[in-house]
Amino acid sequence: MEVLQKKSFSRRKFVSIGLFLTLLILIITGILIQVFERFEEGVSIHFFTAVHVLAGLVFAVLAVLHTVTNWRSLKAYIKNKGVTVSREAVWGVLLVAIIILIGFLFAHRHF
Repeated sequence: MEVLQKKSFSRRKFVSIGLFLTLLILIITGILIQVFERFEEGVSIHFFTAVHVLAGLVFAVLAVLHTVTNWRSLKAYIKNKGVTVSREAVWGVLLVAIIILIGFLFAHRHF
């Protein structure tokens, strides 16, 4: 008879799988919210919105735990690689931020 060894709990695996699953929930509920947005009186939109918000909170907590758990590896990677930010990356981030800002301003204009 084969004896099974009990594996210890891995926080890294738990956090990584949790991040992946909550990301899937966020994507699915985000799409469903957009689909059911037309039916303002329906219970569905409220349910999906509540699930989306809770999944977002869980995702944020897991992201912090992921960073804390992998901090040593992340620090060593940055130190060894001598990470520098290219000019193209800075312009790309600025362009995306400007597009998001313009979209937000046009979506919430009051004039």
